[in-house]
Amino acid sequence: DMIVELENFMTIEEHNYLLNFAKNNRSWDYTESKVNENGTVIYDSNIWAERVATFHTLKKTDEKIIDIIYGMFDRLKVEVDKFYNVDAKATSPAVVRWRVGDRQEPHADKELHYGPDKGKPNAFPWYDIASIFYINDDYEGGELYFPLQGIEFKPKARAAYFFPGDMNFIHGVRPVLNGCRYTSPFFWSIRSHKDKNE
Repeated sequence: DMIVELENFMTIEEHNYLLNFAKNNRSWDYTESKVNENGTVIYDSNIWAERVATFHTLKKTDEKIIDIIYGMFDRLKVEVDKFYNVDAKATSPAVVRWRVGDRQEPHADKELHYGPDKGKPNAFPWYDIASIFYINDDYEGGELYFPLQGIEFKPKARAAYFFPGDMNFIHGVRPVLNGCRYTSPFFWSIRSHKDKNE
């Protein structure tokens, strides 16, 4: 019940622009891995090499893409705030490509979910709610799955999804088998919980 799908969330114009950008982008972030005080990896940069373009890379490459994604943020905030009864603030935009063989093991977005550091923050403890805009679905594999809920599905192009970022909603991505999968992930920090009577 906490995993929300909004079909056809992107307009045709937004979708066309994002898809064209994602397919033709050649500028990607360089990041470094991070470990916590126990030596546990809390962010593995190797997974994302040559695959992720975040705000500064997007701004240098095509500033219009920033405006388009922020416009979608504004529309989605209404849905996220209403569904969880919160006031949430979005993080910055990103575009990610998933090539053949790319995958993601089950993980929580804001905390570690196994081992001696289970429940401790990862590199992004402010990722209270995860959101993803799906740019295309003309690929094989790449299903999104939630092992604790027994849910697995192929997300739909133009759809928006959101769900909690804690370890009760660990999720992963099956390997892409053919084609290239493009997404625009981002997160929400909960600034406050609203009164139930509001």
